[in-house]
Amino acid sequence: MRYVAILIAACLAWPALASPVEPVPGVPERRELLNTLRPLVENDLGAPVEFMVDQLLWEDDRAFGRVVAQRPGGGQIDIATTPMVQRDGVLPEAIDGTRVEAFFRKTSEGWQVVTYEIGTTNTWFLAYDCANYGAFMREWGC
Repeated sequence: MRYVAILIAACLAWPALASPVEPVPGVPERRELLNTLRPLVENDLGAPVEFMVDQLLWEDDRAFGRVVAQRPGGGQIDIATTPMVQRDGVLPEAIDGTRVEAFFRKTSEGWQVVTYEIGTTNTWFLAYDCANYGAFMREWGC
């Protein structure tokens, strides 16, 4: 009977032990997530952009990414000439580089960006929706 209780406890704890996975280059899920984010970032920084992935985590129908946008081949993006500065009037000194944080959700139509920020000077994402995205922020106390 004691072994049955231990087995039941282990089974109940299993979902809590699950962790998000990081899709490696070449995995379709990774490509889909980055391609979902790309048009939004290109709208703000100008096209074309490619991403250097710092962190990309995926679990079930949610994902979180921290990437750095750059021009193809590793070229730097001149913030002063981007649409977010030229078109939207964002002050270049208010943008801390081209780092992007994004939250994703998968629907029946595919991956969608729930929210994202470019070049923030704070860690806004640490306080974002712990109820739904806490699995990605455990190391920061979510």
